[in-house]
Amino acid sequence: MSDKKIKFVIIGTGNISATYFHAIKNINEAEVIGFVSRTLNVPSYLKSPGKFEISDSIKNIKSEFDAVIICTPNYYHHINAIEAAELGKHVLTEKPLDITAAAMDMMINKCREKNVKLGVAYQRRLSGDNPFIKKMISENKLGRIFSVDLSVKNYRDENYYKSAPYRGTYSIDGGGPFIQQASHYIDLYCWLFGRPGKITGKTSRFIHNIETEDHGVAVFIHNSGMIGTVTASTATKPGFPAKLEIYSDKGYLIVENDEITHWDIPDVPFPKIVKSKNKFTGSSTHIVNDTSNHEKIIKDFINAVKENREPLINGEEGRITTEVILEIYKNQIT
Repeated sequence: MSDKKIKFVIIGTGNISATYFHAIKNINEAEVIGFVSRTLNVPSYLKSPGKFEISDSIKNIKSEFDAVIICTPNYYHHINAIEAAELGKHVLTEKPLDITAAAMDMMINKCREKNVKLGVAYQRRLSGDNPFIKKMISENKLGRIFSVDLSVKNYRDENYYKSAPYRGTYSIDGGGPFIQQASHYIDLYCWLFGRPGKITGKTSRFIHNIETEDHGVAVFIHNSGMIGTVTASTATKPGFPAKLEIYSDKGYLIVENDEITHWDIPDVPFPKIVKSKNKFTGSSTHIVNDTSNHEKIIKDFINAVKENREPLINGEEGRITTEVILEIYKNQIT
């Protein structure tokens, strides 16, 4: 299989599917052969739609393929993954893994039973300066970290929610900005600093007519004594880049858009900045034009399939992030 192209079917034809489609176009070892849409929707970004199979189920895809990329609303991830695994197909899913512990367990167990790979697309781990920060923490170059503040202050207008009725619902989305917009950064947080020992949160709905929260704050207490805070919002106009602030007994650093903007760690020189190609503004109008981080995740997934190893972020790793978010929702400060 080392020289063989990995053939993908993309399940779901919404906005995020375009990102994966264009990312795969830049990868020599992969190709998209078809799409699954319950409504048989032909993606608008296809210049030559006749080259691809469009079906309402992966069971009806006639061409041979190796793996699926799940781009459906959150609740459907386990359904799509289990169906693919039953066919012996590898699974790469858009975040989050799913929205309940039971659904995540079913996905993980079925993929393990059928001996197929399960990967989760948390590509912020590979973005900009984040790998360097991880290395510095692993080597204890930053000293004893005692405080971390993560801010994911987005803005989404009413059209964002009205254009897809499942948005802002518990049954399909699984929650509001914590599980949707902030999920990538909560995964990054857990990857950098570990899973918190105690989790509390306060969420509310301020400006949107939706079921879930549109703004909230979480407090993470770690066994080391480190305190972390996370703010997640779709109510903060006009929307702001994600920001991560890290404070230690040696100094501090601040990261915006996955780039280090402030660095004061004695004896550790200011690093060469890895420029992020895609500047996230946090606004409703932001569009993902750069696919380089998705390409990294997909390439790793392809190599995991070819080398018969676990993907960089497998099902168990992806499960942690959703578990933390579910704890935020469960342990509400009154």
